[in-house]
Amino acid sequence: MNGDTKDFKLSTEATKKILRSMQEGLIVCNSDDTIQTINEAALKIFGFTDELQVVDKPITIFFENNESAFSFLSELEKEKQINHREISLKKKNQTIICALSATIIYDTEVGDKLKAIILHDISERKKTEKKLEEYAAKLERSNKELDQFAYIVSHDLKAPLRAIINLSQWLQEDLDSVITEDSRKNLDMLKNRTFRMEALISGILEYSKIGRTKVAPELVDLDDLVADVLDSLLPPQHFTFEVSKMPTLVTQRILLFQVFSNLISNAIKYHDKEKGLVRISSSETQNEYLFSIEDNGPGISKEFHEKIFVIFQTLQSRDKVESTGIGLTIVKRIIEEQGGKIWLDSEVGQGTKFTFQLPKAKASQIIL
Repeated sequence: MNGDTKDFKLSTEATKKILRSMQEGLIVCNSDDTIQTINEAALKIFGFTDELQVVDKPITIFFENNESAFSFLSELEKEKQINHREISLKKKNQTIICALSATIIYDTEVGDKLKAIILHDISERKKTEKKLEEYAAKLERSNKELDQFAYIVSHDLKAPLRAIINLSQWLQEDLDSVITEDSRKNLDMLKNRTFRMEALISGILEYSKIGRTKVAPELVDLDDLVADVLDSLLPPQHFTFEVSKMPTLVTQRILLFQVFSNLISNAIKYHDKEKGLVRISSSETQNEYLFSIEDNGPGISKEFHEKIFVIFQTLQSRDKVESTGIGLTIVKRIIEEQGGKIWLDSEVGQGTKFTFQLPKAKASQIIL
């Protein structure tokens, strides 16, 4: 008998230690919903310091109202078990949100039906989630307003630009017989500057959309994509393109089209030799794809390798080579939004090789 009692006391002490070490709160009630046991974690959640403050009191003292308590306890009686139910409870004079799991235990030794409730306070987490939801909603409103503003700016700025282009063309036609060569050059310059402004507006709008516009993924054969890019650019006859076998990805076609189009277009635009050569290649490792666009053009001094990715930066006068200075900035941002990176290897007179890397884990997901 003494041995049995000793074993029972040891078991009880071990149980108490386990209850004290639990990070989650634990409350055990009898069939009358009266609190029989409560651990330190649960006491702390509700702002109490001693179990005597709550033991033998109804579990309803922790609920916001009797209706809420009755609903929870009735469901537990019916289902026998409740898993991770978020519910508002009382912590003295304030409301907290807790995640509750509960089960019914039949204690044959005392002949009673016990209700064990495990809980933890998720109030801070819920506050954070609410703030994130509010921030997301605010960001969505801002994006919609920005899209609307961009549309208005595009329409209101491009309309007069097109009018200027038309007017300069009409003036040139009307005065064709009397206009001087210098005036003709000035009118051509006016048209070119206006075209540049229109392209600049379009570039800024494209840049503003990166990271905000969701683009649906699709199965993209990059062999076909590169062929479409070359076809759209209408490269001069003196250019030769060497294209290696490219992979097929599930990705955003329009974004990769922009990347390849800008890089190949630059190789053509800034070329300074009688015959142009552009090599477009790809390779892959276990975790990433690598793509390269290499030309035999004038090359770029190392001091400008980072500068060329800065918005509005150009290495040559815009009157010499028509450029908005946005293309490479867009390319860099698209690639970085997909978790990749871009760099170049180049020396003056030795051509330029742009290489960009895309992680395989990202290349087959919706990124933007």
